[in-house]
Amino acid sequence: MLVWGVNFPVAKLGVGAVPPLFLLAIRFAIVGLMVIPFFPRPRRQWGALLLLSLLLGVVHFGLLFVGLKSVDSALAAVLIQSQVPFSTLLGIVFLKERPSRLTLIGMGIALLGVAIVFGEPRGPSSAIAAGLVVLGAFVWSCSNLVSKRLTSIHPLAMTGWMALITAPQLAILSFFFETGQIDALQHSGWIAAGTLAYMIFGATLFAYSGWYTLMRRYPISTLAPYALTAPIFGVFASILALGEPFTLRAGLGAALTLGGIAVLTLMPRRRAP
Repeated sequence: MLVWGVNFPVAKLGVGAVPPLFLLAIRFAIVGLMVIPFFPRPRRQWGALLLLSLLLGVVHFGLLFVGLKSVDSALAAVLIQSQVPFSTLLGIVFLKERPSRLTLIGMGIALLGVAIVFGEPRGPSSAIAAGLVVLGAFVWSCSNLVSKRLTSIHPLAMTGWMALITAPQLAILSFFFETGQIDALQHSGWIAAGTLAYMIFGATLFAYSGWYTLMRRYPISTLAPYALTAPIFGVFASILALGEPFTLRAGLGAALTLGGIAVLTLMPRRRAP
């Protein structure tokens, strides 16, 4: 969670120097080429792996990184936590879970906090970017349902093959929607290199592989409380490293968001169907 939290200001620096989709394409290409030589090609579950690459690699990360260009990384670290109430909603709709009154209260508090933080960005472009981050959080919740099905693939193998499938998709999107990629990469200096190194070795190889490993050993409800610390790390890292302002409104929204998530994850969440 510490690695993921610090990843927000790191990514903010990266997308300020290199177009976001191009930066992601490089990241996933390197990850895939580093990992897949050590793992055989999966024999089954290619459909789920392809769907995971589309949801998590392309849509989730694409929306998050494009949004980060216009939204402070501290606010993005809070907005992305809307994935928790979204996951609860998906459980109600698709898994036919019957929410308890406490679950509904926690979900309402969390979404209220997200709405308050959502209104913090100044200007229409920032508001649209904040919306992209929230939409990316929803897609991340959907991707968790898919990753739970990939039980026969080693977590690192899943990370590597997903990255290799994701990279060309992002490269194509970058070709059509971004300009000046090579020039930006050449003039970015240490920022692009440092950003890529942190995202590849820290946020991807270590954090995601570790997360998938833990998801196989423990229920999501057991792991979810630890996820509460990631936005806290992200906010403080953004303030300390980038000097981003954190207003009273943003602090109130963050407190409500984390409070609602705490109710969802630390309390009994639902009655048995």
